[in-house]
Amino acid sequence: MPAVEGAAMDEDRDRGHLYGYRDPAAKKTRLQEIVEQREKDVAEAKAKVSIDDVRKAAAAFTAEFGQPQSLVECIADAETKPWGLGLAAEFKRASPSKGDINADLNAAEQALEYSKVGACMLSVLTEPKWFKGTLGDLRDVRVQTQAWASSAAVRRPACLRKDFLVDEYQVLEAVAHGADTALLMVSILSRTRLQALIACCRENELEPLVEVVTMKELEVALDAGARVLGVNNRNLHTFELDKGRTAEVAKALKETYNISFGRGAATKLLALSGLSTADDVAHCREIGCSGILVGEALMRAPDPGAAILSMMGPSSSSSQALPVEPGSVVVKVCGVVREEDAGCAIGAGANLIGVIFAKSKRQASVEQATSVVNVVRRFGERSSMISAPHAKSDGDDVIKALARRCCALRQASKRTPLIVGVFMDQGLEEVVKIAAATGVDAVQLHGGEDVAFVQELRKQLPDAWVIKVVHLPPRGSAEAEDSASEAELGELKRRLLAYGEHCDGLLLDTAVKGAHSGGTGAAFDWKVAQKVQDEWGVPIIVAGGLTDGNVGELVSTVNPFGVDVASGVEDAPGEKNVEKTKGYVHGAKRARTS
Repeated sequence: MPAVEGAAMDEDRDRGHLYGYRDPAAKKTRLQEIVEQREKDVAEAKAKVSIDDVRKAAAAFTAEFGQPQSLVECIADAETKPWGLGLAAEFKRASPSKGDINADLNAAEQALEYSKVGACMLSVLTEPKWFKGTLGDLRDVRVQTQAWASSAAVRRPACLRKDFLVDEYQVLEAVAHGADTALLMVSILSRTRLQALIACCRENELEPLVEVVTMKELEVALDAGARVLGVNNRNLHTFELDKGRTAEVAKALKETYNISFGRGAATKLLALSGLSTADDVAHCREIGCSGILVGEALMRAPDPGAAILSMMGPSSSSSQALPVEPGSVVVKVCGVVREEDAGCAIGAGANLIGVIFAKSKRQASVEQATSVVNVVRRFGERSSMISAPHAKSDGDDVIKALARRCCALRQASKRTPLIVGVFMDQGLEEVVKIAAATGVDAVQLHGGEDVAFVQELRKQLPDAWVIKVVHLPPRGSAEAEDSASEAELGELKRRLLAYGEHCDGLLLDTAVKGAHSGGTGAAFDWKVAQKVQDEWGVPIIVAGGLTDGNVGELVSTVNPFGVDVASGVEDAPGEKNVEKTKGYVHGAKRARTS
């Protein structure tokens, strides 16, 4: 390193890694705005409560509830458990990029759900304006999870104060409210500030989690003596998400700095953002991470415990389409025209958003559909469609190949909701033109399109997911009674297998009387879907007559691969009811099979 010459060089070294440093054209970012506000908040807090009084409060808390536990030991203990790495489960009511996530949740209750399934760390957002957190949340989480752990005779999870720490005062606040560790973000701290805050943390028995985003920040963190490194896959200045960033840092630690990390090593590496699936976690294991932090995916999950178990278990490469694990049903909300309805559905946890281009009371224009697509993409932090994989079947029969494609659909829509364009008996050219113009991820064929149509569609739109609807007579009709015959069931199976050879998903819906198209809002006999799945092994999305009131019954008795609703959650055609939509999604995700 060249010799430092003068105060200007000193400042360059101290602050040169900070975003926009010495760049007159740089615009203030949201992160910088948040930091400025937190600096004001600290000044106001100091005016009300002296640092000596906060220090006394910290001593009083530790006298009553015990000293902070070692973060390194907590993570090392988690590395020896079946998951092979630690889970830092996060509580945050809102975020600057997504707005409200789950604003009414109780922090301690959510933390207990995390703890009971194996989280080794509990990350609690305490920033009040953008994340709607409080220091009271942190204290409640520590006190109640400690009481639970004591009664269960297990190690309590470590509590992380996640905030924008810029002052020693905030470290003492963290101790006074039960933190075992605190987040220090290299992206907002000069070298001297980072070193001072690390020293302050360790003086108060906290080992900080030091967050880096860039390679320069990694160098700054290591130079400051960081022992627990967290890689934020999201750049909070730009909100750009890059899930490959953790792997890049892992490689740099090994090859550039010759630092060992992971199990048995003094340095621990955690991945901190953008993780939501078992495949994401498996990748983190492969690169040697000691832990991961998951927030939004758990805060939105109707059943956080089930979401954790699904995420921390085997990756999708070894999973099966059937039977469907609790909380893993694919949930579709169809007939979406308005941006706010799309936002409500995906916020509740829907996997698929259906936009209808066929003649319908819910038909969307290209402009309306494009707006919905943009809402869903922003939510999923992407700018383009999610392509369907089309790997060779390797000799698998039709059902096995279909099941594998259904697994891929479920996994893709778990990471980010997909937009499904719904067509019915429209020309191939029209379908291709509208799908390309709007950017939908999937095409659902709802009419009498034959297998040849599907094959040609595949050629024209090779990256699109394809779902085909097969129609059944309404429950209780004479046709429904006939459909139970061996001949009718045989014909149904033939059609499902014929379409299944070329599709990524199959949907059963109720036919309109005298026609072969669905969208009736009426239910068919669910026993047929049960037979299709349980006896034939064909994964099925069930539509027709579903509401927020009966979807739980369907999932608990039939356990379908997926569910689909349109009119059942509406106040009027194309106008979704917020509470009904949330109730439908949560009812499907929370149901347990009988």
